[in-house]
Amino acid sequence: MDFKRLFPDIQQNILLKNYTSFKIGGPARYFYKIKSKEGLIKAVKTAKKAKVPYFILGGGSNVLVSDRGFNGLVIKIQNTRYKTQDTKIIAGAGVLLEKLVNESIKLGLTGLEWAVGIPGTIGGAIRGNAGAFGSSMADVVKNVEVLKLPKFQVLSFKFQDLKRGYRDSIFKHNKILIILSVELELKRGSKEKSQKIIKE
Repeated sequence: MDFKRLFPDIQQNILLKNYTSFKIGGPARYFYKIKSKEGLIKAVKTAKKAKVPYFILGGGSNVLVSDRGFNGLVIKIQNTRYKTQDTKIIAGAGVLLEKLVNESIKLGLTGLEWAVGIPGTIGGAIRGNAGAFGSSMADVVKNVEVLKLPKFQVLSFKFQDLKRGYRDSIFKHNKILIILSVELELKRGSKEKSQKIIKE
């Protein structure tokens, strides 16, 4: 299959060390940045049809890549759009967690202060049920939009209905589920109090 024809922006032999926080990793045979849910679905469908192994890469934190690289398609999540509705923030899986912390404080919302300084994307934070200082993603996540293989269904789950544990979730153990976006439910707070919590 001609990936280049299907994805004009696809790159080849890209060093993955430039996309991981450990700065370790050899080349990806194919490397493709996606900026939308539709782009992700198309990339996964094409890889499966071509029987090319694929790996979905978020912020690259806590990922160790072999110096041999990856002989397949690395799909780099860059769907970084988000919107706010009252006390909710709805964000694509590729939005940096720290960006959402800062945005929540600007809006006078509280509940995400504990996540300041945690690297990576909101998708990765959901996958690992990230947490710190006695709080975790389970406290603020309302819904998770998921792509379910092999039928490519787009489904929405309440996070409390999904199997999860300490620094763990169903997404770590179930490769047919791919996180697309997340809905956070925060509370009204004060910018000054939130900034004080962050400093502490």
